[in-house]
Amino acid sequence: MFRNIRVILPVLVIMLAIILRFYKFGEFVTFLGDQGRDAIIIKRIVTLEHFPAIGAPSSLGQIFLGPFYYYLISPFLLLFNFNPVGPAFGVAFISIGGIITSYFVIKKEINYLTALVFLVFASFSTVNVQFSRFSWNPNLLPVFSFLTIYFFYKTLAQKNKLHALLFGAFLSFSIQLHHLAILLFLPITSIYLYYFIRHSGKRGTSASRIVVQNELRFRTSYNPFRDRNDIINLTLSFGSFLFFSLPLLIFDLRHNFLNTRNIFNFFLVGNPTDRGQFFARFLETNKSFYSYVFQINFNTYLAFLITAAFIIFIFRKFQFKKYLFIYINLLVFISYLFFFSFFNTIRNPHYYNSIYFSFFLLLAWTITNILKTKLIKLLALLFVVLAYIFLNLKSLSYLFYAKGNNQIKKAEIIAESILQKVPQIPFQTIALPYVETDGHIRYYLEIKGKRPLPADTLQEPLELYVLCFEKDCQVLGNPQWQIASFKDAEVDKIWTVEGVKIYKLIHNNSLDIRN
Repeated sequence: MFRNIRVILPVLVIMLAIILRFYKFGEFVTFLGDQGRDAIIIKRIVTLEHFPAIGAPSSLGQIFLGPFYYYLISPFLLLFNFNPVGPAFGVAFISIGGIITSYFVIKKEINYLTALVFLVFASFSTVNVQFSRFSWNPNLLPVFSFLTIYFFYKTLAQKNKLHALLFGAFLSFSIQLHHLAILLFLPITSIYLYYFIRHSGKRGTSASRIVVQNELRFRTSYNPFRDRNDIINLTLSFGSFLFFSLPLLIFDLRHNFLNTRNIFNFFLVGNPTDRGQFFARFLETNKSFYSYVFQINFNTYLAFLITAAFIIFIFRKFQFKKYLFIYINLLVFISYLFFFSFFNTIRNPHYYNSIYFSFFLLLAWTITNILKTKLIKLLALLFVVLAYIFLNLKSLSYLFYAKGNNQIKKAEIIAESILQKVPQIPFQTIALPYVETDGHIRYYLEIKGKRPLPADTLQEPLELYVLCFEKDCQVLGNPQWQIASFKDAEVDKIWTVEGVKIYKLIHNNSLDIRN
């Protein structure tokens, strides 16, 4: 009976995780400009038209991610016959697969109870559920960063060449999903240095024979720079990282190190970091993280005490070799919060994607180890888990809405309304105000056979379709560069569809740009 419960509980949690991610899926899928832009690129991969060497531009400016996400998700667009719900389904599918994989990893490396509690936290997390329900490159980072940490741990613990290759690959994948994953380098490098310092020196004297024996055991078990296998594994990891980052490296070489120069300019000119008021910013970073995890407005100092308690409790049980996987995740979690606090930016929930799963593991391991009495432990676990589920479920607004916003259908209807005006090729579309994008409309125009000019082209269009996402837009005379460069413009038609006012601009008859 007990054995059956151990099987039934994780299966039940996984089923609920699947329901949360696919309930009213098509109605609530986000499909806006960024998703449309990605869908166009993925469609051109699937149709063998173009194979990009770069990914999406990051929010840091004209700094490009790698193309890994596009290639990973492209089969799902083909599977759904170019319906843009396909990439969103792919994100949900991979996210669920990642949660299940992480459960089995933790069950194997730690224990069943910690894995089960982790599974609950990851499955019901509002942030992770919401990020699993639409297509966007950072949404898969919780899975890939956690598996990066796992393969790094296995590389250290077992010196396995396959793990070394997977570690390098997953580190590359993570950084290609979002630039902030580069902060994983810091704890990983620190742990390598720790092993080097601890195990590469000569045997020292000790007042205790037990300490000497422990030191000898450590030195015998691991010596990274004297052990040929470790040098090979380090080389394999580095080579794997470079191999899977190769498209972006080639792009940089072909374009005079554009990406590298933009990164340097961002840090040297843009001043994204500073040391002023660092502690206050760390407190805010820490508080924001717990607010996203528990879906309540956390007190700043309570959040700080929780982080401090994690560190104290885990190090009180210091058994580095036994709990290596825990300590690596703790170092990743703490160092990420620390170094992210240097950045002058708002604390969006996806900026923490690299550490959500690490935190869930730490929290699950702590609350399953902090109490020894079985009855008290069971009651405490039930309270924490049920409170966590309640706080997160009430924040999933789509559960309580009768109808979704149907953004995919709306984009198709808007595109159809433009096609009904029989646009003359070449034509162009733009969105107003400038913070809006029209990639989702462009996607449907392209798959229906009327591809607009690229957004950044200097070629003169015959017609310009302005998509106004406000009640009214000042179109003629607008400083937006595509409008400003549209010579001798006049408004030919105006219509409204799905809440979007569309202006069709043509050139005045006095000017024939085709001559």
